Amino acid sequence: MKNSNTDLQAGLRRWNYKKQTVEFRRENRGKRITDNLGIMEIDPLALDSASEISPLPELAGGLHDPLRTGIKVELPKWRKRNKLVEYGWGVTKSLIRMNAGQRDFMKRASSEREGDLAKLKKEIKEYAGSLGYICGFTLVDRRFISQCRDRYFPFDTALVLGMEMDFDLLEEVPSPGERLFDFEVYIESGRRVFDVAEFIRSKGYRCFARVPFDGGVKYPPHAINAGLGELGAQGVVITREFGPRVRWTMISIDADIPIDRPVDLGIADYCDHCLRCVAACPGDAITPERIWWRGVYKRKNNDAKCWPYFVKYEGCGICLKVCPFNRFGYDACMKAYRKDGTILKEAKVDR
Repeated sequence: MKNSNTDLQAGLRRWNYKKQTVEFRRENRGKRITDNLGIMEIDPLALDSASEISPLPELAGGLHDPLRTGIKVELPKWRKRNKLVEYGWGVTKSLIRMNAGQRDFMKRASSEREGDLAKLKKEIKEYAGSLGYICGFTLVDRRFISQCRDRYFPFDTALVLGMEMDFDLLEEVPSPGERLFDFEVYIESGRRVFDVAEFIRSKGYRCFARVPFDGGVKYPPHAINAGLGELGAQGVVITREFGPRVRWTMISIDADIPIDRPVDLGIADYCDHCLRCVAACPGDAITPERIWWRGVYKRKNNDAKCWPYFVKYEGCGICLKVCPFNRFGYDACMKAYRKDGTILKEAKVDR
């Protein structure tokens, strides 16, 4: 596809090592949202440069080889719990459906199209909510598509979907029991996201769903841009509804649905005065101070320090467990903090 002058100005470049040429990508419509976030410090030029010179990998740290990780790390966890079929086939089926089936699914959009996009947005949110999702709309920022593979997200409108992880299962870490707090949601959301996609197609629009354990698109930046939360010190999105206890997924939609806006929940300031996740991390993997990383001023997780404990504790999750927003909820935490600067840290809230 040829790029217009506008595309060349607003888009990104990439270096094609095989062809030894610089190539231009499509227009990056979500760039303006990220670059103008009022809740985080962003250096747009540095973010652009990092994305062009060193595109984000699909999987970070010890997960960079998914086949080896699956055999060496995940399979033993599933086998130990007699979950080989439930977890193993659940993940495999969702990946097959995402990678092999959706090109045909997109052709199945209804010929009767809902023309009122505000109404369409409301209906999609209501349907997704009935399946257990919190959700919001934004425009994809193509700097957060892995390896510059824009085919992973063919349309610019992004529906970001978050599903809650079980509080009691997270309480079991670092010694998880018969069910794993992350994979329970991975499997459930890996099914439900296709239900949402089918609903969108029934309204007359093509779409493409990504599953929650996929690294093709980075979910946290888009969840923040869609107004679903803010970045916490431990590197995950803190939400009003579930704190850090959320797993994300996204759907690319061929419709200019009105987008949602980022929100200021006061979490950045709270985290600066809390840092319980930093103190509790067994690998000292979370930087106590913010640093500039790929054009974003934030605390950065050290994958090399995190990974050994991720393996040892069969998923870890300690940084999520100790977070006051997980244990007490957003409203209680902010009420105490705004009153006199108190960081809640006592017994967990009754549920």
